[in-house]
Amino acid sequence: MSRSPRPFVWHALVAPASLALGVACVAPDPPHGKEAGEASLPPIAELVIDGGGELALQPGEGIAVGVEYAGEGRWSVTTSCDTTLTGLSCTYDLIVSTDELSPITDYGGDTLDGDDRLIAPDRFALAAAFETNDDLDAFGFTTSPGATVRVSALLYDSDGGWDWREDPRIISWVGNGGVHRGAPTNPVDLTPDRP
Repeated sequence: MSRSPRPFVWHALVAPASLALGVACVAPDPPHGKEAGEASLPPIAELVIDGGGELALQPGEGIAVGVEYAGEGRWSVTTSCDTTLTGLSCTYDLIVSTDELSPITDYGGDTLDGDDRLIAPDRFALAAAFETNDDLDAFGFTTSPGATVRVSALLYDSDGGWDWREDPRIISWVGNGGVHRGAPTNPVDLTPDRP
């Protein structure tokens, strides 16, 4: 028994009509720019980090993500927590990244515990998941000397809603000769004062 071509012809005739109706019901592309009632994101701050500047983070004494630039493209990121004061641990999700002209050529963890993770999703980024208690967790990496590094730090808030916070106050670094505790934005771009 052979099939009749009629159903095929009928579907072929109905399909364009249904497509035309579907296209007529689709909303046009939204206009470019800010939508009504939508808040615009602040620009990411670009700040100076001093080559050779050192931070003194105290294990268990405070919540911080310390960023240091040793010079010649060598960076380190260290996390601390206020465990001694609160009895709680800090869960961090960190990302550092560079531009496409400055790959990360070397990286490694320092004083990492069994649950801490450090991975390189590509040649221009590192992602770290740290559980910090009354110790310090840290990693270092190397990129092009003088390259700007973007630092993004999330802290899991077990006290206030059980959610991730992008609190820029947790990022610390040495810039323009002084210690900065807290950035204007999170993420923040840090550019060395020297290669």
